[in-house]
Amino acid sequence: METGLLDELNEAQKEAVLQTEGPVMVMAGAGSGKTKVLTHRIAYLLLEKQVPLDAILAVTFTNKAAAEMKQRVQNLVGENTMWMWISTFHSFCARFLRREIHLLPPYTSNFGILDEEDSLKVVKDIVKEEQIDDFKPKTFRNLISKVKNFPQYKSSNLPLWNRYLRVSQRYQQRLAESNLLDFDDLLVKTLDILKKDPMVLNHYQNKFRYILVDEFQDTNDLQYELIQKLANAHQNVFVVGDDCQSIYSFRGANIKNIELFQKDFPKFRLVKLERNYRSTTQILDVANELIRKNPNQIPKTLYSSNTHGVLPFYYAADSSYEEVMFVIDKIRQLHLAGDSYRDFAIIYRANYISRNFEELLIRYQIPYKIYGALSFYSRKEIKDMLAYIKVMISPEDQISFRRIINEPKRKIGPMLVERLQEYAYETHQTLLEAIPTFPKKGQGSEALKNFYDMIHSVKAQLENIELKNLIDVLLEETGYKEMLMSEEDQDRLNNIYELKGVFKEIDEFYEGTPLEKLSGFMQDLALRTDMDDETEEDSVCLTTYHQAKGLEFKTVFMVAMEEGIFPSEGFNDVDMEEERRVCYVGVTRAKERLFLTSANRRLLFGTYQQMAPSRFLKELFAQKGKPKEKSWEKSAPLAVSKPSSHEEIRVGDKITHKMFGDGLVIQKDGNVIQVAFKMPVGIKKLLADHPSIVKKKDSQKD
Repeated sequence: METGLLDELNEAQKEAVLQTEGPVMVMAGAGSGKTKVLTHRIAYLLLEKQVPLDAILAVTFTNKAAAEMKQRVQNLVGENTMWMWISTFHSFCARFLRREIHLLPPYTSNFGILDEEDSLKVVKDIVKEEQIDDFKPKTFRNLISKVKNFPQYKSSNLPLWNRYLRVSQRYQQRLAESNLLDFDDLLVKTLDILKKDPMVLNHYQNKFRYILVDEFQDTNDLQYELIQKLANAHQNVFVVGDDCQSIYSFRGANIKNIELFQKDFPKFRLVKLERNYRSTTQILDVANELIRKNPNQIPKTLYSSNTHGVLPFYYAADSSYEEVMFVIDKIRQLHLAGDSYRDFAIIYRANYISRNFEELLIRYQIPYKIYGALSFYSRKEIKDMLAYIKVMISPEDQISFRRIINEPKRKIGPMLVERLQEYAYETHQTLLEAIPTFPKKGQGSEALKNFYDMIHSVKAQLENIELKNLIDVLLEETGYKEMLMSEEDQDRLNNIYELKGVFKEIDEFYEGTPLEKLSGFMQDLALRTDMDDETEEDSVCLTTYHQAKGLEFKTVFMVAMEEGIFPSEGFNDVDMEEERRVCYVGVTRAKERLFLTSANRRLLFGTYQQMAPSRFLKELFAQKGKPKEKSWEKSAPLAVSKPSSHEEIRVGDKITHKMFGDGLVIQKDGNVIQVAFKMPVGIKKLLADHPSIVKKKDSQKD
């Protein structure tokens, strides 16, 4: 039986499976079969060592990973593993607490578990009761979670901290009175019991003779402490991870747990899994070259038996538009050659980068999905900003009005809005128009009038500013920027700043007054997002590096590889090591083809900026000197070609435009061309040499 179980394992995997006694640390490189090792080790313990089902504890991070592990063990051992202790950390703690939480009165075993939404609702109620207006409930909820996971943490913002102490105390009291735990409490309360009651600790130490931990590099301080306590008696603890893929410090993951393990379990045995079953040798060569620059790691070199791959390809585009078109063209070529759309991933460091790719994928009718996040125009902060503009364009838009009337908080409650609605109906006015004569008095009524004045103030400034600067005005006058700054939410603020690039293009490519330009864009946007909602299973994946971890694709595009974006500015040496690990994760997602792209000039937050290639490009291609464009094939012609000057565009030429799609040049006067686009766009006057215009290959020949 043993022989059959181990037949499909390589020598390093066998070593990891057979070393059942004592502490073992497995450093499993990307694509090296760590789940196979984990499941075969459990099967070996059950079948060969005759270890009882309930004497094994295996923990991982996602329900999907736990379910897969259970199923694979069941396939190997041929019996039901439903009652095995294979689960996420939080599920294990919930199961433990059902049995032991009576030791922490007033809790009882039928406690409820709050999800994030319900937890936030409790905080909102407390903040309202405490009449706290200067910080949002979400700020307190995030701080409560941070302090539970990092008990030593204390905010330097004294007013926030003082209010937090009040809110946190009432929050925990309310949960206890209702026999409720939030997600963080599951770990905290489990550790509380194990520290408080030595008999309980001793029982579970003896119960779980074998402990296995998946994705060990992602454990936080509490999770490590839990494992260390449970494993201390028998020392049969088996951790599998990859220090080269530790990229979740912002969630509390602590890469130093790898060092702690070596200190707490000094007799540990180290096993390295270096054979990669995912990528070609050509891709692994650059991955190894990159990660070698990180000094603080357990050295390993990935290798593959798949040696007949193609070289990674680096493309330095002149502009961000040209970069997107390069990616689009490669996807179209390879799709025509037989690849499915699901074989492609476009990976970026910051969510706002997705916007340009989304717009052109829609334009070229290539199905896509945003993995693990919302598409650009579906994000709450973007919808909020656009709702403000919709109210300026169309005061009768009640849906947009209701969306932003109290966002950010202005003490305008739903009852007040309902009374305003009744008054507006009686006086035959829109909600906005009804505000100046609304007879209700009090704080809420004053806030309504301030909202009315703010909308008209922003609208009045439209005639005197570039449209891209409208975003700055909105952020300041609405209080939205102050709200996001108080929540330390730079990602959402960056998403809004990316709208400046959108509005710069609106200014250039739409005609009429500023309001008419905005109105035309809103109409086009509605048509585009309708298409976007028609998701298909066979879709190109757009994702960040963090969301891509654990995934694999036949072809990967790592885009916007520029200093200031990836890596972003202001990193110290420790941060830079994690950024390099993030890059390494991206490279090792690719199975057959890897494209890396950068732009010399990028429209970033409404301004064209000169960009420098990412330092990671030089590190990836260090063996080959300065990174150059390297073709993985005899370069096929692109679907469209960029004209070198406006002289190449003539009357009768077919062009494609980033925002308006395909069109026909019907008139030319110097550098100004008139182009007939499909309705509803119609005829537009454009600059012939603008970077958003590309002459199509099938244009008329001389």
